[in-house]
Amino acid sequence: MRIDYECSGGYANIRLEYHTNTDELPQEVANELLSLVETSKVFDLQQNEVAPGSEGPPDVFFYRLSLYEGTRKKSLYLNDVTAPATLQPLLARLQELAWEQRRKSR
Repeated sequence: MRIDYECSGGYANIRLEYHTNTDELPQEVANELLSLVETSKVFDLQQNEVAPGSEGPPDVFFYRLSLYEGTRKKSLYLNDVTAPATLQPLLARLQELAWEQRRKSR
């Protein structure tokens, strides 16, 4: 599965990106991400059109998430206020991986 994740906003106006293919990850991380995708039911979610800065407090994080698996594709643009609770664990784990990747690249 191809995963493209972007996060921006917060008090410090942080910008994070994480792009990966689960086939190229260590098996443990790949299995964890695939499990989080499945339990979040992300492919069943409706597109949520939220423009940056349009909803929520000024410190809210905005997310762009795109998943590609075979013929299935899902792209969502959401924020901390509009993201369903079922999606929060996946967004949190992707944010952790983005931070890890950033630290390693320095």
